[in-house]
Amino acid sequence: MLYVVVILLANLLIILGNLLCTGDWGAWLYVCGCSVMATLCVIAVDGLTAFLIRRFPEKWFRPGLALYEVSSKERKFYQKLGVKSWKDKVPELGLFTGFHKSHLAAPKDATYLGRFLLESNYGVVIHWINALFGFLILAIPGLGGISCTLPVALVNFVLSLMPAMILRYNTPGLLRLYRRAQGA
Repeated sequence: MLYVVVILLANLLIILGNLLCTGDWGAWLYVCGCSVMATLCVIAVDGLTAFLIRRFPEKWFRPGLALYEVSSKERKFYQKLGVKSWKDKVPELGLFTGFHKSHLAAPKDATYLGRFLLESNYGVVIHWINALFGFLILAIPGLGGISCTLPVALVNFVLSLMPAMILRYNTPGLLRLYRRAQGA
């Protein structure tokens, strides 16, 4: 629900900003349409990239790969951002993959924890790609120009990075549990 509210408020601000800057209040319907279409386009890009990345081999996302290791500097960065205090407010969309990551169901089961880390690694890549590919809407003609598309792309950037940061924040603890469960 939080994302829906943020997206609606962002669209309202984009519309108002465009109308205030141009002074052309007669174009309100056009500006509304452009903002909504830009938002729908970025959601479509996000969905398509997620769909395609989920088709990549699992071996590219398995736990323990150096690419997914979280450094101590990165952990400190997430602590400074206060990820722990806001991470539960960001929606978890595991329903699309059939694997919910909002809580640990089996914290001592190595197979479950391995799957959890695999899904988290997929999620990190998907969210990073979505954050960057959202800027592709800047190239789509007829969306009201940069005054509509750039703010939508920036909102998408932030909303995509938040879950990626949460997943990265949780990774070190999950890896410890996973390694402990493998040795048990």
